[in-house]
Amino acid sequence: MNLWMTFLLLNYVTFIFAEDDIIVQLWKKKGKIRGHVLKSGKGKDYYAFHEIPYAVPPIGHNRFKEPIEAEDWNGILNTTVNKKVCMQNNEIAYTKIPDSMEMSEDCLFLNVYTPVRPNNTGNVLLPVLFWIHAGGYFYGSGAYQYWDPKFFIDAGIIVVTMNYRFGPFGFLTTADDVIPANLGLKDTVLAYEWVLRNIHLFGGDIKRITIAGESAGGFSVGFLQLSRKLRGKASAFIMESGSPLSPVAIQEDPRYLAFLMGKALDPTFNSTNSKDLLNVLQQASALDILMANVRNERYPMDLDARNIIWVPAIENADNPNAVVTSPMHEALMSGDFTQAPLLTGFCTEEYRFFIRNLNIEQIQTKGESFDRNASYIMHPNLHVSKSDLKTAASKYRSIYTNGTFESNPGAFVKYLSGDIFIISGIRHAELASKFSPVFLYQFSYLGEMDGLSFLPNVTGSDPVAHTAELKYLFGGVEGFAGEPEDYSQSDQLTMKRLLALWTNFIKYQNPTPNSNQLLNNIIWPRLRARDMQYLNINNTLEVRYNPKSYKEVKEVLTEYMQPPLTVF
Repeated sequence: MNLWMTFLLLNYVTFIFAEDDIIVQLWKKKGKIRGHVLKSGKGKDYYAFHEIPYAVPPIGHNRFKEPIEAEDWNGILNTTVNKKVCMQNNEIAYTKIPDSMEMSEDCLFLNVYTPVRPNNTGNVLLPVLFWIHAGGYFYGSGAYQYWDPKFFIDAGIIVVTMNYRFGPFGFLTTADDVIPANLGLKDTVLAYEWVLRNIHLFGGDIKRITIAGESAGGFSVGFLQLSRKLRGKASAFIMESGSPLSPVAIQEDPRYLAFLMGKALDPTFNSTNSKDLLNVLQQASALDILMANVRNERYPMDLDARNIIWVPAIENADNPNAVVTSPMHEALMSGDFTQAPLLTGFCTEEYRFFIRNLNIEQIQTKGESFDRNASYIMHPNLHVSKSDLKTAASKYRSIYTNGTFESNPGAFVKYLSGDIFIISGIRHAELASKFSPVFLYQFSYLGEMDGLSFLPNVTGSDPVAHTAELKYLFGGVEGFAGEPEDYSQSDQLTMKRLLALWTNFIKYQNPTPNSNQLLNNIIWPRLRARDMQYLNINNTLEVRYNPKSYKEVKEVLTEYMQPPLTVF
């Protein structure tokens, strides 16, 4: 054998052994999975496993049914490619599906990224970040193309992302056991249970798992924190720009909406029987369901992020798989949740993200519709009595302007930012802080990396939009082009600081376990209800008090809300 042939053979053998070394035998399964090597932010090798099936495909008779643990397989499953995203309308999504991916109902997969080589993890187990993606419960994915884990990997953290059903596929329900509620949340729970069984094989510590997410992902984090299904099975939570206390996070009359879908698919459908509706839904094409024109006629306001239909619902607690079993606000007040450390917060002007395609006149027109409709200002899910509605709405609006929303579009955007995202998140933090450590933040840094600096600024100050902080954690998400070093020193410093705070929390359940120069030697204090301390994250890090007119809004809402106390 000549020298060249020997060289080729040795390299081939090395390649085979390297590939074989990234094969993982899953817990109590015959089947195995094959991963591959990627590069971290610092250029180090890490090990990636994409599209690991955690559930049986929810197609055919499994459509609109609770998820079932994935069936076993023989041999080695190739898990080196992210390709599938769940059903979503690419025309209305804020993030378009990449050309390299395909939309499918067969989408219940998760991804695992680990800095340690599986099968050779040693005795030291690493903390785990379980990330729930955003998307308003109607678009998005947990795929690598959306959420690059490389900066968390450099901090010695294992990252798990996942797909779940959303839109009608994940949240339509007949409010009985025919089409159970919260299928998308139940997907998430099943994926998390997969992690509890398997993550040690990748070097993960089941006693140090942080459940995290942003926007709708933040809603889900809060629902899982409240759920008895996962009681005590997470070490910490990170809830960014979203709480289940948001007025838009819950369906009040899900059965009514489900039968609207039946009528939209078949104009001759007049049955009130759940099984008849299920038959219509299982016979329809996935695309027809996705594109069906279902509007909530009981709340006809047309405003992005305020008119989401397919969201979670409170379900029958007798169902052993139920996730949301009681009014969220009441559960937090009574301490009926997983009492573990929580890091949570918001961007300064969240709603700026949703007016990206509107001009001032269009914002004023929408503001005028709120001026005319007290039930728009006081969301129906707040359960304000009709006799109090106008008075309560007037008091609520006066916190933001002495005039009207039509004449003051900046005040209207501030109100929407608070109403949909900020006030409910602060209330969640306040109530949880009575039982366990809570760290509250405001992200007010306006940089280039977030890709949103072009958005219209109608508020005049602190115009940091929804999703802005994500680019400083993951890098490769919407609006981001290039690597961090392509951006300003200020952007790079903000990224280093945010990653330090988040990864400290994941590791130690404390974002500042000690002082250091990168973080200006600041110690982020736990939230105390009497002072409402929070960390303002800008060019500097500063502890402030009483965020975003919270006390004034709280006074109005607590005066006029009626039981059941579901949202805030």
